[in-house]
Amino acid sequence: MKIIGLAVLVLVMSWGGVAFAADNISADELKLTAEQNQRLIEMKNNLQAEIEPIWEEIESGKQRITEIEKRYFSEFWNILTEEQKQEFAKLNGGK
Repeated sequence: MKIIGLAVLVLVMSWGGVAFAADNISADELKLTAEQNQRLIEMKNNLQAEIEPIWEEIESGKQRITEIEKRYFSEFWNILTEEQKQEFAKLNGGK
């Protein structure tokens, strides 16, 4: 029978404190019925469909945070004198 490959589904919710590793466990080893295996496949598909938009939101949020940080750094940079900018660059390893 099919390998479960369900570390993603079988409650890998590390932020929630629940973690499972089921990557290499086969349906045969667990003696799953065909119905159980089919339900597991459906659950995995549903999980992926539900989580994917959240990962996209996270990536979008990271990009927005980076843009905000750049804007504030630019404001900070603009209040420095030339001497302070040079000293900052020196203290920051020439960057």
